[in-house]
Amino acid sequence: MNIKSEHNADKEQVLASSATNVFFELSEPATEGLKDLLSKLEPLLAGGRLSRIVDIASVAADVVDMSDAYMVEKLANVFEEVTAAAWMTGNAARVAGDRVGELKDPPSLMALLRMSSEPDVRRGIAFALSFAGALGRQLNHGIADHCED
Repeated sequence: MNIKSEHNADKEQVLASSATNVFFELSEPATEGLKDLLSKLEPLLAGGRLSRIVDIASVAADVVDMSDAYMVEKLANVFEEVTAAAWMTGNAARVAGDRVGELKDPPSLMALLRMSSEPDVRRGIAFALSFAGALGRQLNHGIADHCED
């Protein structure tokens, strides 16, 4: 046996004895709790998934460290805007669904043209066309595949 392997064997023996000493110094419930914890960690260690959990905890800690009042306020504003957009869309769909549900027959082309004389309908059409234009501009540049490595 060479010197390096003897040194590694000595280190392993010291680590094993210190781990054993830790278990002997703990109370019986604490020892049982540690054994239970280790038995639950064993599948994570065997599958290499424990490192992923550690990585997630590290990312969470980094986010907490980076969070400041400005970032939290910005995220709150984004959340508020998304919630308002979803609420407005849901209300508009509900109102439109009720109006269309009241119709006995589908409206004729002339009835649709008469509906376009209402300012709210024109505003909605303008929004839909503007949205379609913005979507078309984005599609013109291609959709990025964020799943590629």
